[in-house]
Amino acid sequence: MAVNGNDFRTAVSRWDGHATVAVTGEIDLATAAELEGRVKECLARRPRRVDLDFARVRFCDCSGVDALERLHRQAQEEGVVLKVTDVRAPIVARLFDLLGLTDLVEPGRTDTGPRTAALPRPAHPIPGTDSASTDRSRTTLPAAGQTPGTGPV
Repeated sequence: MAVNGNDFRTAVSRWDGHATVAVTGEIDLATAAELEGRVKECLARRPRRVDLDFARVRFCDCSGVDALERLHRQAQEEGVVLKVTDVRAPIVARLFDLLGLTDLVEPGRTDTGPRTAALPRPAHPIPGTDSASTDRSRTTLPAAGQTPGTGPV
């Protein structure tokens, strides 16, 4: 098992031409290379399939996505099926959905939610707008030197 400072870790299990890399933590600029190296070690053993179990992945940024796409391409070139499974973190599922990574994520083994889900509303309305109104032609912004809702600074 490999462990990184932000609690990122991987654990590999292998059997009968199949490997599973259980990933925990956040996949970002600091950890993407480690994940990529670990999966490349698995690919070097020439399995028929490699699953990346994302059940405990809380976050993935563009560095992680880039590493996953490189790994997926390498696996395809080597005739290996590589899939991300059990995506549970809504932010990761949403990222994969927005980027159209359907060929990488195992269908039926993820929690991406409904495909037509609307983006969440902001927690706080935009300053100077009436959040109940749909008429945006009447939106006002604070004057220069004013902080929204406080008057002149």
